[in-house]
Amino acid sequence: MNKFLSSLLVLVVLGLHGCKGSDSPPPPPAPTATGLAYTDPTTGTYLLKKNTTLSTASHLVLDLVGPSAGTAAGVSLTLSADTTKATWMDIAGGGTSVLVQNGTQFSLGTGTPILKARATGNVLQTTVAQKNPTAAASLNGALLRVALDLKPSLGLAPGTVITLSADTVKCQVLDGAGIISPITVTVGTLTAQ
Repeated sequence: MNKFLSSLLVLVVLGLHGCKGSDSPPPPPAPTATGLAYTDPTTGTYLLKKNTTLSTASHLVLDLVGPSAGTAAGVSLTLSADTTKATWMDIAGGGTSVLVQNGTQFSLGTGTPILKARATGNVLQTTVAQKNPTAAASLNGALLRVALDLKPSLGLAPGTVITLSADTVKCQVLDGAGIISPITVTVGTLTAQ
């Protein structure tokens, strides 16, 4: 009987020793993204680039930047984003909050500007233009700006890629000669951070 009790005691002690590992704290939760990161495109004629001055850790502002040569009186931009993960947002500044802002190149004149935007589902359509007879502006700079925020409480892992694209038919420029032409807008990489 003593051998039986001794064997039982050894098994209980070994069992308790084996359970000791369960006293350790649970692993920390996986990190979740709180904002958006954007990597600018490196090639292309019309580029969608991060505005580093206006962007914050939780609010991404993007500028449509034109080529180094040429003139224009206006531009239209149509973008699509995965709105299950990100949402089109107003750009605060200058006393107004709007879905699109004029960049640095166009002079919108007095009165009601030709500056419009509409977000429908995952699509953002924008237009900015000068009024006649304003001289055509240089394309070499920011033509317009838009903004995106990460949708809160999704629990996305940092580095999750979020789809962002430009419509190859509906992106257009009104050039300095008054001709409307389609433009190819190169978009960078959008990820949760």
